[in-house]
Amino acid sequence: MNKFHGKLVAGLASVAFFGLLGSALAQEPAGAAPAYAPPPAPPPAPAASDNMSGQLGIGVGVGAGGTSLISTRDAEINMKYWLSDTLSLMPQLALGVFTTSGLSTGYKIDPAALILYCPWKTTSTRLSVGGGLGLDFEKVPTRTPGTPPGAPPTATIPANATIGITLPIYAGVEHFFTKWFSMGVAVQNDFLAYRKNGTTHSFDFGFDTTATTRAVGFLFFYTD
Repeated sequence: MNKFHGKLVAGLASVAFFGLLGSALAQEPAGAAPAYAPPPAPPPAPAASDNMSGQLGIGVGVGAGGTSLISTRDAEINMKYWLSDTLSLMPQLALGVFTTSGLSTGYKIDPAALILYCPWKTTSTRLSVGGGLGLDFEKVPTRTPGTPPGAPPTATIPANATIGITLPIYAGVEHFFTKWFSMGVAVQNDFLAYRKNGTTHSFDFGFDTTATTRAVGFLFFYTD
């Protein structure tokens, strides 16, 4: 009887030992390093306070006249979208309606789109240079001479509308008082211009400081 109990106890102890050993081997191989979850990726760095990427601005510009400081005939509406902190897209639309005593009303519509690059900036001031493509539509009425010679004009005959294609180039400095408001000055020149009026046409290439170069003062309001 004592021998039977001794064999029973030894058998149970063996079963328990090998069962625990098998459970431990099944849970984790010997010598394996414990698995850990990878650390989370750091959050993206916030953009600098003067970064203009994605900002959209709407503004107005007024050009300097040949004999006056401000010419309402050269007023224009501008938009500027910053594709990145150094590259922007600026559509322009110059509109003008003008009259002269004794003449019918004339008009001017000049749309353009420019790509601008910012090669230099400080915290609140940026220099932008670039170029683009523009169209010109203008109609200025004329008068027929009087009869007999020297008499006042007797009729008003509209001139043919002028249609043109231009390649404007641009350089301007923009100062930001806040991120949503800026003012600046720029110089714009039609580096290449083709214009047609009736049966006549003209083609200009290069820097023409008397006809196609103009200075513009502008202001922009940006989305916040």
